[in-house]
Formats: sequence, C-alpha cells, structure tokens
Amino acid sequence: MARMTRLAALGTTIAILGASLAFLNGGQIAAHAQIPWQQYEGLTSLEIPFANGPISAEHVPQVWLKLRGAEPRWFGMDTGSTGIVTSAEHFVPGAGDVPQGPGRLVYNSSGRVLNGERYLTDVTIQRDAHTPVATARVQVLRVTHITCLEHARDCRPEQNPRRVGFMGIGFDRGSAQGTAAETAPRNPFVNLVSLASGQPPSSVRPGYVVTRTGVHLGMTPALTRHMAFIKLAPKASPSGEPDWAGTPMEVVVDGRRGHGTLLMDTGIDYMFLSPPSGTALRRGHVAPEGTRLAIYLPDRRQPQPVSYDLVVGRRGNPLHPAKVEVVHDSGVFVNTGRMFLQGFDYLYDAAGGYVGFGWNGRVSPDYGGVTPGLSAAR
Repeated sequence: MARMTRLAALGTTIAILGASLAFLNGGQIAAHAQIPWQQYEGLTSLEIPFANGPISAEHVPQVWLKLRGAEPRWFGMDTGSTGIVTSAEHFVPGAGDVPQGPGRLVYNSSGRVLNGERYLTDVTIQRDAHTPVATARVQVLRVTHITCLEHARDCRPEQNPRRVGFMGIGFDRGSAQGTAAETAPRNPFVNLVSLASGQPPSSVRPGYVVTRTGVHLGMTPALTRHMAFIKLAPKASPSGEPDWAGTPMEVVVDGRRGHGTLLMDTGIDYMFLSPPSGTALRRGHVAPEGTRLAIYLPDRRQPQPVSYDLVVGRRGNPLHPAKVEVVHDSGVFVNTGRMFLQGFDYLYDAAGGYVGFGWNGRVSPDYGGVTPGLSAAR
C-alpha cells in the first residue's frame, strides 16, 4: 500500500510538472498538436508566377485574369483591398452575368474612389496569357468614373477611364473601402468554382500563400511547414464568405510600445504607421531617419513567432520601405507595404481564420525572423 501511495504521488508530481511546462511555454505543447499545416494534408495548390517579375519597389505584382468579352490581361494583385475593378474595355457583361446596381470602391492609400456598376460574373485566373488555372464567381466593379477623397494623396478625377485593372484579395477591408454592407462575394482567390485540371474546387483550400515571386492558391504542408501561424478573431460577413479581424501586432517605436493591427499590403511600396502615444513623430509627415521600429506578431513573447526590425533610412535592409508615412488613424496600425515580401512569405487561410508568416532565408536575420508554430493573441 505504501509503495502504491508513493507511485500515485509520483504520478501526480509528473502530471503537475507537465502542466506547469505547458503553462510556461504559453500553451505551445497543446498548440503543437493543432498546427494548421497539418490540416492541409491531401490538398493541392495552384502556383501562379507574377506576370511582371518578382516583388520590387517599382511595381505592384500582377496576375493574368480573363473577364467576359475581353482578352486576358494583367491585373494588379493587392492584399490591401478586396474586390476587382476594371474599365469597360476589359469586361463586357453577357449571358450569365447578374447586374447588381451602382457601387464604388475606396482606396485609402491614394484617396481614389472608383465608381461604376457592379456585376456578379465568372473570372478566369490564369498562369500566363494562354493557360487558365481556375475560375471564380465574384462581384466585379465596371468603372465609369473616378473621384477623389478630400485629402487624397495621389488622385485625379476622370470620366470613362481606361486601362483600369486591379484585383483586391485582402480581408477585413470592408469598412476601410466603404463596402462593409456588400453581400456578394468579391475575393476571387477564395471563391473558386472550378479548376482547369478538372479536380474538384474542394481540393484547394480557400486562401493563398504570397511569396516574392508569385502566389499559390490553396495551401499544402510543403508550402507552410516553415510558417508561424496566428489565429484571427472572426467577423460577421454579410456576403456569407468567411471574414476575419486584422492581424494583431505589437509595435515599438523609439522605445514607445503599443498594440494594434498590421496589414501586409502589396499595393504600395512604402509603410503607413499610426504610432503609439508618446513618440516624437508628427502625424501627416514622414518619419525621420534614425527612427527605430520593432514589430512583433501577434505580440512580444518568447519564443517570438514573428519579428521585423527597421531603422528608417538604413537602406542596407532589403525590407526597407520607400518611406514611413505617419498617419492620423485613431488606433495603433502598421501597413508594411510590399517590400516586406523580400524577407517573408505570407499566408491567408480564409477557411480556418489564420495568417501565416515564413522567413524565406534571402535576408539577414538582423532584420527579422520566424519561429514556426501556432500562436493566438492574448
């Protein structure tokens, strides 16, 4: 009996130690068994190289699309907005398209407002000018005129514009774009209805992985094992398609700390920063050289899931944005701009509600890093 009591006590001690270790590791032991990439076993992904080459400061990455009544063309691929906008020559509505009335899309970075008529239509996503990959059924805005916000940074009013072709694939952008009440699906990358291969659309998980050289529709273990995953908070979506709150982050600016959200935006080559209170930065101006920023996702902890360090003006950092513009947002916010992709791969899992960040190894670890696994905001 005494031996059994000692064994029971030893078992209790081991259980307590195990629970303590799990607690001290921030739940990482439990989380390890639920790493999202394990859910991607047996699924496939569709690789689409950027039509205009790798990510650079000079241009927005572009992907081939074909809309009804027009030849395939390059569309700018923007993770900072949601929805397709096109000028009349690139989309001629026809049989099967559903008119959905007038609409508009606001681009806060430039201050441009694209106005026109909305249609539910089929969009063919292509690998190049000749090779279809998949078809999505989403709402498209056929632009009739462009207006400007009151304090637009880069905008010129225009009637019947031409050469408009932009595709937003981001999430949590409805309020910023004035489309929060939209009920039609608008993100082509998460609304596939058929695959050119003949496989069922269910073989591609709704979401994507963006790298320096292209985008992959869907996720597989091989694409995502190197990633730190962050669980997002769910949001109600009038369209019925999944939507999620922005990526949580902690930012330190010249020693001042704040918690807010981060947007990885391929649509711009510079950074927007709404800093924590107490910094010397002037809103409405560019951050001066020497300003130090440290970004932690989802917040600062050990081990650190994702980190990104920047000293404004030190151009040896390939992730350095063209500038850091200090803005008037009410909360703490960072828009990284696309140069972020020089060092990181970026994932959005629309079905599961995750973002993921992978370190691509092309850049010195002095500028950032990733600890693969799963984390949730505290």
